Amino acid sequence: MTRLRSFAPSLLLLLTSACAAQRPATPLMMAAVGSDDAVVVTAFRALLDEVIGDSADRVCVSIARTASDGALQDADPSASVLHALQGRSATVLPRSACAADERNFGNPRGLLRLRDVSPVDDHTLIVHAEAIGDHSARYECLVPRVSRATHARCKITERDWPGSQSRS
Repeated sequence: MTRLRSFAPSLLLLLTSACAAQRPATPLMMAAVGSDDAVVVTAFRALLDEVIGDSADRVCVSIARTASDGALQDADPSASVLHALQGRSATVLPRSACAADERNFGNPRGLLRLRDVSPVDDHTLIVHAEAIGDHSARYECLVPRVSRATHARCKITERDWPGSQSRS
């Protein structure tokens, strides 16, 4: 009987954990990229430093927008965002400037697509982005809002997913 008493709490904990694991997790909805240029610049700077680094001399950048039919569309960042990104290790070009080159010469450059940016707290942003080139990867980055703070921390969440090489 004493053995059963000592075993019962462990069994109860095990069954409770198993039941909790059966519940489907609530899907997280990605926030859109807002119109706050300072936040967009902070996100792109972190991505250029942490994801691209010095591996490219030119990078096309875009902001993902969802059309009314649910399709993903690339939009150019504002002129002030592009101006703020100049002087990095890679030359930053808007997606529209790269599109004509792709039609005429194929895919000469990588695309850095900002999917969403949302605040984690007063000091940190969470950024989801895609880097598309010879290979593709989706990234999730924790980015400090203050540039002098710690470096952004990025991790790859997916590689070469189906349809990732299309640039539409």
